[in-house]
Amino acid sequence: MNYMLLTLALLLSLFVSSCSNMHKSQQKNNGVDQTLKIPINYSLFSDIEKKQLNEEDIFFLSPEQQEELRLNFDEKIASGFAPHKALSEVLAERLANFTYYGETYDATTAIKLNKGNCMSLAILTTAYAKVLGLKISYRKVNTLPVFAKKDDIILSSSHVQTLIYDPNFIADKNIFYLSTPAVVIDYFPSTSHHTGKKFSLETFLSMYYKNIAADALTDKNLNKSFLYANKAYQLDIENIETINLLAVIHRRSGDLQTAEAIYKAGLDKGQTNISLLSNYIMLLKSQQRMDEVNALQDQLNQLDDPNPYQWLGEAYTAQNIGNVKQAEVYFKKALAKAPYLNQAYMGLYKIYVKQNKLKKAQTMLVKALEWTYELDERKLYKYKLYNIEHNIAANH
Repeated sequence: MNYMLLTLALLLSLFVSSCSNMHKSQQKNNGVDQTLKIPINYSLFSDIEKKQLNEEDIFFLSPEQQEELRLNFDEKIASGFAPHKALSEVLAERLANFTYYGETYDATTAIKLNKGNCMSLAILTTAYAKVLGLKISYRKVNTLPVFAKKDDIILSSSHVQTLIYDPNFIADKNIFYLSTPAVVIDYFPSTSHHTGKKFSLETFLSMYYKNIAADALTDKNLNKSFLYANKAYQLDIENIETINLLAVIHRRSGDLQTAEAIYKAGLDKGQTNISLLSNYIMLLKSQQRMDEVNALQDQLNQLDDPNPYQWLGEAYTAQNIGNVKQAEVYFKKALAKAPYLNQAYMGLYKIYVKQNKLKKAQTMLVKALEWTYELDERKLYKYKLYNIEHNIAANH
């Protein structure tokens, strides 16, 4: 299931797709390792230290919702299902008319609205498992993300599955088991998925809080965005995307000095992260520190991120600030990774039209048509293609 992860474009870029393990340390304060703590300017955010986020609220179910769950679960048990499979059956029935679209909701809200994004499904599954006392874990799945753009923020999603374990399983000491028997909860199952590492509840919660922080950022609610991003950081201090998000929030709040310090702290982690590097470049550009910009831009251009949507986001970022040459480079990088990405072809088409390079623009439209299946989009592209062919003929 997908969890909404964010790439902040324009002067922002953030891609949250990794599932890193938390570094444990003895020197902690409020859950944060003081030796690795990034600089944070709490004075920017009114009364933020007085506010507390209760993790249990995410998974809360009303007494009525719990009772309904137990009745349905007991029916499945009576029918002969093992507990983990009984819960899987209950979820399948409960989600028969579920709308897999929308924001990240807590369990109660997801049930009430009968909709939510992929993180919402994981939260609902976790809430049910908690009520029934079943053990679960989370597993990353490597597959193509889903891409969307909202104002100056690019949203993309990665994939994660929830595993519900068989509570009756007893391991035979003479047998080596690759894994404990479990059912996988995933409303977009596919044989093309490549499963990755499992990760902890803490990492999962960090993902949830990042989602809420990103939603708040799109709504320009910086206080709320910081509250949730900071909570995500406390749960997973090594996650470079969370660090990037906190830097973006500080920059948008007007504290460029702290934002830069956070970007530098992120770079010092030694993890290659295109989004953080790109955002730092934007900050430097705003201060006309072009020698530093050029050095980091060369470094960015040499990176080879396999995710085409990362480069697509960078292309939109460059386009939004008028850097057409860089946008062209990034659109081409995206297509090198994913030749089916019609958004990149259309991005190049628009660039070439403005440059009056009609033959190149024509080629991009033809390529976009090859990978477009929506009827309305195909009609639009064909209309544009007709016009551009007419203009080419008129110029000869």
